[in-house]
Amino acid sequence: MEYVKTVLLIDDNPSCNFIMSEFIKLADDRIRVLSAESVADALAILDDSTTFPEVIYVDINMPVQNGFDFIEQYERKFLSFQPDASLFVLSSSLREEDKQQALNYPSVKGFMSKNDIDSYLQKSLLREYV
Repeated sequence: MEYVKTVLLIDDNPSCNFIMSEFIKLADDRIRVLSAESVADALAILDDSTTFPEVIYVDINMPVQNGFDFIEQYERKFLSFQPDASLFVLSSSLREEDKQQALNYPSVKGFMSKNDIDSYLQKSLLREYV
């Protein structure tokens, strides 16, 4: 199994970013984990990144700008330059409308409930999956 090299976590809750980071390191401690607590911070990281993340996990429910705002800006600005990066939407929302909206974006490869992350995380980090 070969894992991706770089991951970006976007969640306004620092505890969620920390927990996700720890789960990722359990899969493979060589994965570089970047984290942002807002859409603006995430876009700044992507603008300045010398190693573009292969996988991006974004929360839907965040203040100021939400996960859908990030996805729209990401697709306008980065999708054509980084078509192989994979976005996964993480949410505590179980609303089917949120899932369908997320999966309608070309860059979004999956929708994961934060409650079920342990069953999906390792698979989403594998190179052959992304």
